[in-house]
Amino acid sequence: MPDFAHDEATARRALDVIDQLLAARDRVVSGVDGIAFLREYEAVAPVAWSWWMLITDSARVVAEAAKNGDGFVVAPVMRNLMTHAVAMAWLVDGGDAAVQAVDAYSDDQLLRLIANAKRAGWDVEGDEVEARVRAAVAERTATPDPDVVRLTNEISNTADLMSAFGLQEGYLPYRHLSSYSHTTRETAQLYLHRTESGGWALRGKPRESGLNDVIWTAVCLIQAGRILDSILTGQPLAESLDRTTAHLGVLGDIVPRRRARRGAGNGA
Repeated sequence: MPDFAHDEATARRALDVIDQLLAARDRVVSGVDGIAFLREYEAVAPVAWSWWMLITDSARVVAEAAKNGDGFVVAPVMRNLMTHAVAMAWLVDGGDAAVQAVDAYSDDQLLRLIANAKRAGWDVEGDEVEARVRAAVAERTATPDPDVVRLTNEISNTADLMSAFGLQEGYLPYRHLSSYSHTTRETAQLYLHRTESGGWALRGKPRESGLNDVIWTAVCLIQAGRILDSILTGQPLAESLDRTTAHLGVLGDIVPRRRARRGAGNGA
């Protein structure tokens, strides 16, 4: 198995992996009418499918930008991709309670948006959506489900989400990408380079990001693909995932916590 490292050789393999897994994704999508999910995952299947599609479409954007030397420009896309990859494991692990947690978190975000709109002077009083969301929140808080509360707290914070699945190392590139998702010194200097006199010269293209960014994109594609494949009948992605995992040189995947606990209990 090749060495998995933050170097150009791994990055070149990562681009190959992304291309291969996107081709596998397109084959699955072409037969969407014949896709079936295992019965025990029917509650999470629609959300898992939608998140996987978002991840794969995002990976396509990241790969193309990296090939064009514009990797920094799509840093927010890659950051979002990483969050959704671990969220897929969280979703399958949490089951129906996780789906409810997505609703709870989304309702909270929507109410914050409405509050922002009111502060901006928008006339949103009497909005039917707000009334419906507030009713749902009131019902949820009147009889809180501990699992839904816990999962809502996790999905609300990426650091907690990654920590829950032992991905502290993965949080490091996520934090690094945050530097290119906000108005920071990194973006302020992205289209500049230092001159010998200590000043700045203008650039027409961003600093070369190298290909290392695509490494985590490839890892996320493998992780998300494993999760989706585990809830599909027939596991149509298994062969492509095995091949690309070996080619990239990575070991292990994000395993839903419920399965990990079950395995540990069986002496695995």
